[in-house]
Amino acid sequence: MSAFRISQRVALALLGLGLLPAAQALAQDKAAEYPVHTPEEAIALTAQNPTGFKASVSFVVRKADVGKKGKGRDHVFLDSMEDYRDPHSLNVNVFPHSAERLHLNGNPKDLVGKSVTVSGLVRRVRIRCQNGCPQDAGASHYYQTQMYVREGDDAQIEEPSEK
Repeated sequence: MSAFRISQRVALALLGLGLLPAAQALAQDKAAEYPVHTPEEAIALTAQNPTGFKASVSFVVRKADVGKKGKGRDHVFLDSMEDYRDPHSLNVNVFPHSAERLHLNGNPKDLVGKSVTVSGLVRRVRIRCQNGCPQDAGASHYYQTQMYVREGDDAQIEEPSEK
């Protein structure tokens, strides 16, 4: 499955306008710029590249919620693990304007179990804890692997495939 798919209706419209080859070339360029990784691979690579690297990551959403305060207010958060603090969780922050483009205005919990592919900068972020961290009560910080969706076309959400 390609991470950069376009709908059949869009493909037919582009074909009619003679733009389909250009759209396919753009998708191939994006695929080359954003190599595909699993969440586990992306997390491992952030240890070697803490300032970040470009990637396309696909995973099943295990937890989704809306930010309620501070800089994350009204942002949609998609996590690859049920506990976003888990060091094996890839945490995706979808900015409000991108959430609108992706039609995530409803209940984000409806996204749990769906497959998402996100393209962008993956980076390791130090999270400061007050009064100890959940993983280690004596620690003052832990690290999260985060991605940001600033543009609506940086993410695709799909229904789970039926078996």
